[in-house]
Order: sequence, then C-alpha cells, then structure tokens
Amino acid sequence: MRGDGGETSSAHRGGQRVSTQLSSLTIRAREDPKCKFTSLTHLLNWEFLWECFWLLKEGKATGIDGVGVEEYEVNLVENLKNLVQRLRNWKYRPQPVRRVYIPKPDGTKRGLGIPTVEDKIVQMGIKRIIEAIYEQDFVDVSYGFRPNKNCHQALKVLDETIMTKPINYVVDMDIKKFFDSVDHKWLMRFLKVRIADSNLLRLIGRFLNTGVMEEGKYLEVEKGTPQGGVLSPILANIYLHYALDRWFKKEIQPNQKGFAQLIRYADDFICCFQARSEAFRFSEMLRQRLLKFGLEISNEKSRIIEFGRYVGQKAQKEKRKVETFDFLGFTHYCDKSRRGYFKLGHKTARSKYIQKAKAINQWLKGIRNLLPLKEWWEMLKPKLIGHYRYYGISGNMKVMRLFYDKTSKLAYKWVNRRSQKKSYTFERFCRYLKHNPLPEPKIYHQFYALSS
Repeated sequence: MRGDGGETSSAHRGGQRVSTQLSSLTIRAREDPKCKFTSLTHLLNWEFLWECFWLLKEGKATGIDGVGVEEYEVNLVENLKNLVQRLRNWKYRPQPVRRVYIPKPDGTKRGLGIPTVEDKIVQMGIKRIIEAIYEQDFVDVSYGFRPNKNCHQALKVLDETIMTKPINYVVDMDIKKFFDSVDHKWLMRFLKVRIADSNLLRLIGRFLNTGVMEEGKYLEVEKGTPQGGVLSPILANIYLHYALDRWFKKEIQPNQKGFAQLIRYADDFICCFQARSEAFRFSEMLRQRLLKFGLEISNEKSRIIEFGRYVGQKAQKEKRKVETFDFLGFTHYCDKSRRGYFKLGHKTARSKYIQKAKAINQWLKGIRNLLPLKEWWEMLKPKLIGHYRYYGISGNMKVMRLFYDKTSKLAYKWVNRRSQKKSYTFERFCRYLKHNPLPEPKIYHQFYALSS
C-alpha cells in the first residue's frame, strides 16, 4: 500500500473499530428481527472508506471522469478525507454512471452502468453496512452475491433436490429486464423495514436517481438499479427477498400438499414442485405477485416442464426424451448412472459454450500480434483454468473436453495468421503443445455422491 505510514496505521485501527461495529449490527439484527437501525451514516468515516477502497478491483472500466483505481490511489488519503468532508456537509453527489453494453447469448445486449471510483467506494461502504443487517433476514434459498454463498452451492442444492425429493415439475421463469425494472418506491419501502437512518436512505436514493451517460448524453432514470455498480446486487437481493423469497417461504410452501422448493441466484431462479396443479397455480400467482412490484415475467423465456426421477423413468420405458432446462449456464437433463439409476445430468448450455468460444477466439485474434507466442500462451492457461473452475461440475467432462479441443484448434488457427505465410505446420504445433501443454479439463465440483 502507498501512503503515509501513520495514516495507514490510523486507517487500520479505524477499520478494526468499524468491523467491530458492523459485527454489532449483525448481532443486533439477528437477535431482534424487528429492530430498525437509526444511526448508520456515521460509519462512513475515512478509515472505513479506506478499507472499502482496497476491496475494489484494479483494472476495471472507469466511470465518466476517466479516473481509474490506480490513479485515485496516488493521493488516496487526501482524496478520502475530502470525500468524507463532502459526505458530512451533504455536498457529495454521485456522478451519473457510464452506460456500456455487452452482448448476451441470445443476440441482445445487456446494459451495464459503470460508476466512478469515488462512487464505488461510497457504494462499497453502504453495501457493507446494509449487508451486515439484511444478511440475517435473507432466506436460505438465495445464493447470489452473498457472503459464503455461490452459484455452485445453488447448483448442488438443485441437484440434491431433484435427486432426493419427489420432483415432477420444474417452473422455469424469467423476469424481464429485472435490474432495469426495480421500482424505487418499493425498494425504499423495503429498506425502511430495517433502516430508519434518514441520511443513509437519502444517500441511497441519490444513487438510485443519479442517471446515466450514454454516448455523451445524460439520461434521467425513474426506476432500476444499474448492473455494474457495487451496490446493485445487495439492493436486488433485498428487493427479491420481499417480493419473492419471503413470500415463497411464508405463503407458498406452507400451503402445498406436495413438495415445493425455490432456488434463486440474483434474478435467475428455478422452482421445483411435486404436484402438477400446484406448479401451474404457483406460476399464475407468481405473475400477479411480481406485477405488484413492477416486475414482469417474460413469456418467451418461461415455461413449466415435466421433470424428475419418475418422469425420467417413465420416459425411458416409453422411449421418449424428457425436456431440459437451463440454469446458471448449464443445461440440466434426466440422465442415468453407470448402474442404470436416475441422476440429474449437467452440461454447459449451448449458448454459453458458443459465447465462451467466441470470447476465446476474439482474445486470440487480438493478442497474437501484440506479444510473442511464448508470452500469450502463458496468458491463455489461466483463461482455461477459469473456465474449468466454473463449468467443472459432475457430468460435464465431455463438453469441457470439447471446449479444450476447440481452444487448441483456435490457437493453432491464429498462430498461423501472424503472417501471410503459414508459420506452423500442424505437426509442429502438436510438438509445441506437447512440450507446453495447456491445462486439461478437471472436475472441481462433485455432485454425484448421492447417485453412486
């Protein structure tokens, strides 16, 4: 870390105090589910924001001011003290987010809002404060953007649910443009369930209404919480906690005659049911429920399918296929083990496979003439490992092997595009690959202990 040693020591001591205060918030929230917190904004002192700065990732896209994390760090102490002074005097105002678009597998584009570094720091502080409170309230069906929760846990729960429970139907529904549709008034009402600090609520409101800059034009926003911001995931979880999770646990599950389970990661969720009538009734109730909070179900991306152990066994006897569904980048299907028993199959979703292959191809195309082969070859290895770490779940080895082969072929293709004349024969490339092997596919997440 840069900066004055005394200032750094002071920041560490202050950070420890704030960590203790955050722990106190957590304990109080857990012990008293009806407690409303009235004094929180004072936690946004410079020592706490110092900690928040170091939680930001370097090399990320910059906001509308063009200032990156590394540049902000040069005069970090002065910048943070100035920021805190403006926060205390209510002279701090978040800047509009810079909107960029990234392609989605279906050919459309997803809008991201990139805040400035300074706004990210304040958002990180607010996130840590409200997370310390609301994490105690969140239901265990939610796995996205939460401490000690991740997508592979959600996938494992899905696997265990379908493998061990009497599931016959899967309700696969998609919320249309969720992050763009969040109703600010409802969100503030949800926040007021636990937070009575008007200054913190006012600050959050400023972030929600800060607007966006797109192609040099300022656009006001009346709803939504832009993806890309540090604060958006926790606000989305709070919104869906009240709109979906809590409702499902308190009103849907207790009134079912058969088994029912919700599994959610951010705005992506799956509901499993035992009874057909209850699956269809839930589908209609969900549409009405979400509509109340300004959210709409996408008809094109939503459906109810027969799925599960008994459905798979029946289909096998009738020599027909069971429908599949996608969740968290995987296609899930009815499969059987080596001994012939039912198991839930998982493989990389076709849309994700194509998307990842295109991304590797574009990267190889761009890097091949910028660096020598030896250098970019080493950079390719962690990209493959990152892919395996996500998609390396039980049953997906075949598709990961295909991705490895595809990447190898693309590497050979672009090695030979470095000049007008081919520089590598395939035999020579194979020798290079033998002496400089790329990482082989590996299963990182074991799900099949139940079906052995």
